[in-house]
Parts: sequence; structure tokens; C-alpha cells
Amino acid sequence: MEARKVAAQFAAYTWFEKTHKAKPAAQFVQENWQRFLPIAHEGLGRLLIKIGAGEKRKSTTRRRRPRASLAEVG
Repeated sequence: MEARKVAAQFAAYTWFEKTHKAKPAAQFVQENWQRFLPIAHEGLGRLLIKIGAGEKRKSTTRRRRPRASLAEVG
């Protein structure tokens, strides 16, 4: 899926949810996402695609220093 299209659909969804509280937004998004394409940010679309895909981020595990036991300290 194209990133700008996803961003446009997200913009349409959030605008509709904010202005039409009682109506479902999914149908509006499918019919009108093209109107939001000029303001859609491709980077946001890529982020939404990654979130939707459930990609795991790279782990940044830190090494922990071993703790000194009380017997070693005293």
C-alpha cells in the first residue's frame, strides 16, 4: 500500500471522527480519501503501515553489570 494513500486515509478518518461523532467513518474514508491526498505526509503513511504490520523494532538491550552480593561487600 502506498504511504501517501495511507496518510490520506488516516487524515480523512481523523477529520471525520472529529466532525461527525455519531456516524461510522470507514465508509467515508473509502469514498473520500483522495480529497485528503494533497495534505497527506508520506512519512506518516510509512509509520502507519509499520504499526499496522506489527513490525518489531530493533532491540537495544543494555548489558547489566552484575550486582555485588552482600557477602562480597561486607
